[in-house]
Amino acid sequence: MSNYTAASAYPWKTALEQYRMLAAEAGPAPADGWNRERKLALVQQIVYAYKKVQDHDGAIIDPYSGAERYYSTPAYAMAAAVLVDAGQFELLDSAAAALSHSIDAVVKGSAPDHHPDFFPVLMMRAYMLLKSHRPEQAVIWAEALRTIDPEEDYVFTMSKMNNANRMINWNAIMISGEYLRWREQLASANTAWMDRYLEAYHLPRFTALGLYQDGPLDRPNSPFSYDIATRYHLGVMLDAGYEGAVADALRGRLRDGAFSSLLMLSPLGEIPPRGRSSQHQWNEAAAAYVCSLHAALASEAGDSVMAGAFTRAANRCFEAVERWLMPDGRLKIVRNEYAPEQRHGYEIYTNHTCYNLWTAAALAHAYLRDPGESIIPAYLPSEIGSRVLQTDGWFETVLASVPGQQIVLHTALNDPYTIPGLVRIQQAGLPGLIGPSAAGHAQAGFTEFTEGVVEPLSYCPAWMTPDGVWHSLAQGIPSGSDYDRDAGIDPANGGGSVLYETEAPIATAESAGENAFQITWKGPFCGISAVRGHYVQRADELIVTYEFEGKIEAAGALIPLMYSDGQEQAVVTHTERSVRTAYRGAYVESEACNPGANVILDPQPVASRNGLLKQARMEAHGAQQLTFTVRLGRI
Repeated sequence: MSNYTAASAYPWKTALEQYRMLAAEAGPAPADGWNRERKLALVQQIVYAYKKVQDHDGAIIDPYSGAERYYSTPAYAMAAAVLVDAGQFELLDSAAAALSHSIDAVVKGSAPDHHPDFFPVLMMRAYMLLKSHRPEQAVIWAEALRTIDPEEDYVFTMSKMNNANRMINWNAIMISGEYLRWREQLASANTAWMDRYLEAYHLPRFTALGLYQDGPLDRPNSPFSYDIATRYHLGVMLDAGYEGAVADALRGRLRDGAFSSLLMLSPLGEIPPRGRSSQHQWNEAAAAYVCSLHAALASEAGDSVMAGAFTRAANRCFEAVERWLMPDGRLKIVRNEYAPEQRHGYEIYTNHTCYNLWTAAALAHAYLRDPGESIIPAYLPSEIGSRVLQTDGWFETVLASVPGQQIVLHTALNDPYTIPGLVRIQQAGLPGLIGPSAAGHAQAGFTEFTEGVVEPLSYCPAWMTPDGVWHSLAQGIPSGSDYDRDAGIDPANGGGSVLYETEAPIATAESAGENAFQITWKGPFCGISAVRGHYVQRADELIVTYEFEGKIEAAGALIPLMYSDGQEQAVVTHTERSVRTAYRGAYVESEACNPGANVILDPQPVASRNGLLKQARMEAHGAQQLTFTVRLGRI
């Protein structure tokens, strides 16, 4: 059997190959019920929900604002075209009208909300699928598409901005569609201009793990959402046949990035939270495409284990999205149960209609690249074995998994949008939000909340200084400059440092049920010089110890508790030494191990993307360290 694997210098190479060994030994994973029909049905439900709001010009009208928004219409055209190509010809007129309207918007410079850069890959895929069904209309489409001038008709180009720092995901997404236009012989220029952008502005953004760092080149803010979205679009371009000057380099980056996505995927099929647009459904839709593509590539290479792993990963991503389907066929586009008009956990730019349809389009792309049902799924990395992984570049995240459970820790100290500490626990068979699934924020940044106070909250160290004031790691350290939500924060600002160390060797098949590692954060902090977190992760419990360097009156820990998803409220109870939240048939319980420790529960709800959290603080007076356990399970 051939190996489909990462480059020799890939930082997680050892973990990847050990996972491969475990997956081969474990054999096939249980059937998960996902096939091409079910995937297409999910796309279909979203498309038909929005067909109802298409106007006579072909535009998709957002019911909440009463206007066409962003790239809703070309996303609809693309997803509907996939359904047409699968035999649902009753959508042909609707898909064709949406495509005509989208092409006109780019040609006439009237793309809604000034977002034409997202149009080309969507409208070109729709064109490619529909042209055989509407040959006469395809001639008109082609004539219009030939008139597009990328440097003039799109926004994120050097001719428009003359700023290398602004050549971010928008530019890469535009290029992926422009390659399709060139491949269809609808563009006169060759791919040299694409090569220049890719080489100068996009290849430098990739880390050794193949992760794409979005944001200014000198201080990328690196959301995982824009990493996966950019790799999805560049993957579409390569898969369509791009063989320009940087094709081999880009192919290697995307292959390594796909392995990183596989290793980072939670047992519930979710990518890690970090930064803006986190926990929007399109995150996992983009990941579904990446995993589907690499399942096919692994299969073509003769690697049945990796083909099976990526296949199961893609299926889990589909399932992660389907979980939030509403009865009318639309999605809750952010992972909470608030009504769409309340916009809880939405970014300022989040639009319900656009992000439903972009999700549908990404899922449709994943469907098109589905490797077929001859591939036997393999267990995910988060389902077998144990490993602790530290991301590279500016992603500042540590992920640890034991079979069926994953925890995510952020290490950044000065970013008010990415809170340090343990921010997510997800476990197979339990609700995804219960862990909880995301932290609170120091500043709302891009994010809007319907209710709850905006304050930093994660599982993290807390301490009382001699003046009687409590502090926490979640507060981070001052950056020394105003927070710019677009530019992000330079991790060097404000001082401080982070050291990650493993406390046990990478697990083997014989010791696959435990992780042990530590993270040391060094100040400047109020009253202490450093704090060290020791983490021991087992299938049945997480044991955390915080050690403080400095003179303190009490050692403590902040405990975030899932409280409300906007529809169902959890039951939060506590004793002198423990605190518990019960939600949708499951529970999470944290208990202090220090003699004489006590728990204080704050009644004020804290805003998070998923709804509301409650904050508990464990206190051990007269101590320099505190140990507690976290257990999750079914009620």
